[in-house]
Amino acid sequence: MPNVHGALFALRALGRPGRIVPGIKVDTIARLDFVALKQAGYTGAVFDRDNCLDAWARCKSTFGPSNVLVVSNSAGTEDDPLGIQAESLSFNLGVPVLRHSKKKPACAGEILGYFRRLSIFQSSTPPHPVLETPHPRDNPDPPSLNEPPDPDSIMSVPALPLCPSVPLAPAPRLLVIGDRLMTDVLLASSLGPSHLGIWTTRLWSRPDVPLIRAFEQAVLRTVLWSRNQTFRHGVLEARARGENWLGQERWTSWIRRMVVGILKRASVPPEPIPPPTNQLARFVLPIPAKAILAPQLPTTRLGWIWHYSKHGMWYATKIAWMGLAWLAARATLGASRAWTWGLLRIKEAKARRVGVVSHVKS
Repeated sequence: MPNVHGALFALRALGRPGRIVPGIKVDTIARLDFVALKQAGYTGAVFDRDNCLDAWARCKSTFGPSNVLVVSNSAGTEDDPLGIQAESLSFNLGVPVLRHSKKKPACAGEILGYFRRLSIFQSSTPPHPVLETPHPRDNPDPPSLNEPPDPDSIMSVPALPLCPSVPLAPAPRLLVIGDRLMTDVLLASSLGPSHLGIWTTRLWSRPDVPLIRAFEQAVLRTVLWSRNQTFRHGVLEARARGENWLGQERWTSWIRRMVVGILKRASVPPEPIPPPTNQLARFVLPIPAKAILAPQLPTTRLGWIWHYSKHGMWYATKIAWMGLAWLAARATLGASRAWTWGLLRIKEAKARRVGVVSHVKS
């Protein structure tokens, strides 16, 4: 069934594209410090089922299984009318799966309702035990209904306990973790500013709707460029000159540095990076050394052909741009020298003309 509510919600959010900017960007949830997030006041986590593969036990032990909610656009929706997918997913993961009528990102109210009910249930005190009253058959001398009641006996009846007041549950602070900007991150923005949207970039299967994902990243890149921001170490920071939206040096800046270094015959360092100021960086763990040293290589012949062709085109493009930049720099230098040489010749010609005229007059 098409996600009509989610599509309308996403189209309405295009008027405010800053709502798809995540607070944290990591490749997997294994880089999240769930203990620090719990200590910072976050009470629960909302996952997409595609992100429930790594660091799952650590997240459940930190927040508790009931505070970790899986929200999917397939399981628990109208596409799963009997709830079979939701029950199977909940049984395998050990956490609840939300049954919602509207798909992401239009189900913010249902998510908040679940966590509010859960908070009230967890904070409520157990009811008082019911007072045991003697059965009339156990009383040898029961009172007669025809006689007026005794005031002393009425006053001696113990007072019934008052209904315990249910404490006001605090508003939940949630982590919304997913790999889609227009659904998961937009859902976190619709929940409110006290919630944190986390964008995971590593996909464990072939990505669906790649064109929509490319459009989402293009919008995010435009927003970050207008804000002069970039993702550095998983959080938003001020962008340095020559830096792209992923915190890496742009290839055009790298080519410019190489060409300037060749012309000056000296190494040109990259632009200085502004100091970090984002407080969310303490929630992101450093990249493990094994993950850095273990690149993902293809396993099929077609995959190897694509791998080498992609890298070959990348290096060929860089070399071609370096050659064009070098030719442009040499042409600019040659034009400057030719202009200077022409000015000198004009001055010499004027000087000779002045000398000839003065010699004729004398």
